[in-house]
Amino acid sequence: MIQVGYRGRIYPVNPKHSMISGLKCYESISSLPEVPQLAIIVIPSGGVKQVLSQCIKAGVKASVVFTAEIRYESGSEGEAAILAEASNNGMRICGPNCEGAIYLKTGTWATFLSHPSPLRGEIAFITQSGGVGEFVMHKSWERQLGISGWVSSGNEMDFQVADYIEYFARDRETKAISVFLEAARDGQKFIRAARLAFNEQKPLVVLKVGKSERAKAAALTHTGAIAGKYGVYMGLFRQLGIVRARNLQELVELPMALAWEPLPAGKRVGVLTDSGGIAVLCADLIAQEGLVIQDFEDETKERLTKILGPNAKVVNPLDITALAGPKEIVDILESVGESMLGDKTCDIFVFVVSYWPQHVYSEALEALGRLSKTARSISKPILPVFTAITPKTHSDLLARAAELKLPIYLSPEPAVASARALFDYSEARRQGLDNL
Repeated sequence: MIQVGYRGRIYPVNPKHSMISGLKCYESISSLPEVPQLAIIVIPSGGVKQVLSQCIKAGVKASVVFTAEIRYESGSEGEAAILAEASNNGMRICGPNCEGAIYLKTGTWATFLSHPSPLRGEIAFITQSGGVGEFVMHKSWERQLGISGWVSSGNEMDFQVADYIEYFARDRETKAISVFLEAARDGQKFIRAARLAFNEQKPLVVLKVGKSERAKAAALTHTGAIAGKYGVYMGLFRQLGIVRARNLQELVELPMALAWEPLPAGKRVGVLTDSGGIAVLCADLIAQEGLVIQDFEDETKERLTKILGPNAKVVNPLDITALAGPKEIVDILESVGESMLGDKTCDIFVFVVSYWPQHVYSEALEALGRLSKTARSISKPILPVFTAITPKTHSDLLARAAELKLPIYLSPEPAVASARALFDYSEARRQGLDNL
């Protein structure tokens, strides 16, 4: 919390120490100079119940419990007793068996993760799995993708995924919400939270696991959650306008497009690439996602022929592989892109660039930023793909893309999946929840 710039007061509590990280350490909650707003409980399982009770009696209103299990003395009512005591005194609990929460607006780092500080942004991540939470954190930092908040909900003694969805749906910092879900403990509560997110125009992306019988058993072992019937969840997602993520990559990358790009009017995709093989691959991916590719209008073909020359094959997907070298490619990319944006047969655009020198990537990114301004004014999303860059060697490029709010992808698959996500959410908004 010190490293990420938390501006509030921090009170270490540990009877074995007098100082921790340069801060005065206190023997107990009752010895603190004031009642803290949040207690982060990091102790062995045998003492958690007692410490929670001490916090409740002291007037603490929120707690995060990292401890995986809580041991109860013989004859107690266990979890129900703690919850009753907490509820009667206005305390809410995150966990146990969780990795905590991060909220960058206030610099709150209520997690034990030792990780490079994430960038402040507009996407909130909620996960019932600590390991998935770490993956999301790492990938968002690697991709220079800013987050508004991050929560690992754990065993959900009190707060559930639905509570966090509701919070981020009302949060002004958040533009999209991404959730890793093993099970919704309270179905009606989850439905209300999803409806709120939809009404607040906060796209909700969910990766639901637990499809197989073995996975359901693993979920019950992991967090005590009963995974439920996968098909019921999928039907529910369609009715609530929830965008489905199918893997961890989509969990991180779909919300980029939903947070930054306009919603398309339809599902027709225009593709521009400098690789014939990738053009074919994109055509296959687009068909697999239920999207379509149509021929350009005659006027567009005429404009493109003037730019590319009479020998160019002006078709969609458009491959400009042999038509220019690195010196000319950025100018061609921008002029061709402008012509394609005006085509009435295209609602969404995927622009793929591959092996270029470093300086050309930077110039291409700025050109895409200019194209994006035009595209957003006519509600046509642009999904750029740079296939030859890596987060390790091009972090500055990804950081600039984040500044421009351009969802740069590193392969065509997540870009086309994001096109599908934009169309699905756009259709849901057009129909409204009552008609889905």
